[in-house]
Amino acid sequence: MMSVMLFQPDAEAHHSQESIRLVMDMSKLLVVDDSAFDRRLTSSILEKSPAYHVTSASDGKEALKSLEAGDFDLVITDLNMPEMNGLELVHEIQESHVDVPTIVITGFGSEATAMRALQAGACGYVPKCHLQDELGAVVETVLSTTARQRQKNEFLSSVVKQTMTLEIPNQRHRISPTIAILQKQMDAMKLFKGSQAMHLGVALEEALSNAIIHGNLEVSSKLRERDDNAYGDLINERSRTAPYADRRVTIDAKLDSESALFIIRDEGPGFDITKLPDPHCPENLLRSSGRGLTLMHAFLDEVSYNEKGNQVTLRMNAWQAEKPEDADADADSDSESVNPVVILA
Repeated sequence: MMSVMLFQPDAEAHHSQESIRLVMDMSKLLVVDDSAFDRRLTSSILEKSPAYHVTSASDGKEALKSLEAGDFDLVITDLNMPEMNGLELVHEIQESHVDVPTIVITGFGSEATAMRALQAGACGYVPKCHLQDELGAVVETVLSTTARQRQKNEFLSSVVKQTMTLEIPNQRHRISPTIAILQKQMDAMKLFKGSQAMHLGVALEEALSNAIIHGNLEVSSKLRERDDNAYGDLINERSRTAPYADRRVTIDAKLDSESALFIIRDEGPGFDITKLPDPHCPENLLRSSGRGLTLMHAFLDEVSYNEKGNQVTLRMNAWQAEKPEDADADADSDSESVNPVVILA
């Protein structure tokens, strides 16, 4: 008699592998509350989901120790606690663990503090009276949102070279968000260190403002010297009048490990570049005309114009870690640093 054995997967091994996978996919949550009862209640609500691994802390200081000791995906904290309250904890997390989002739990009478916590960086809040009904949904929303942002940041940080062309209308409120997008990419690529990024932002602000106001709208900065509102009035008028209103500013950006290069071009008639004020004269910082150019030259490695005067090229070299031989060479050198000069393209 021949016996037949049917092959079946090892159920125990399969269960073990599935458990490992679930543990790897679980989000680590830290619940902070000085009340043992409320701490247990909050944790029990979250533990209903197999996607969460919940740890608790009895106050803000203990929470910070837990954050130092392990990686957490989210902190849920009560606001009213002794020693370090929830608002102070949010501030500390923003300083030391900026990638960890926070949700605050608000009791009756703490609405104003909850608003300050949101302004300080908290991603959401849940009233204690609606904890059972709303906590799970708020946690899920914050985790999914921050996961998408983290994936986006990881993608941006993988970019080693990028070329893009942007076009903006003659609307000055479009300048700040445009610079913010460019700076976010440069931050992800870690091109600059310390105040370099801020200096580049100021230079871009000046160049784009010049392209819109002096280039496309053809408004002279000399009008600023008048006591009336002629300067602002003419900007507003030409922003609505053809042909000025129909012009655009184009930004060609090239980012790589060596530098950030920006070519900013307006559609105006241009100007005589030989009449530019001396960018190296400190007195121009106090004048309405020439201040922006002086700042651009002080901050950047290159500022150059085309012959027509409607295009400026800005370049800032990327930060490079100093090599030992470079430090020795600097120590032996008595040469003075030279400010960048205007280059006529």
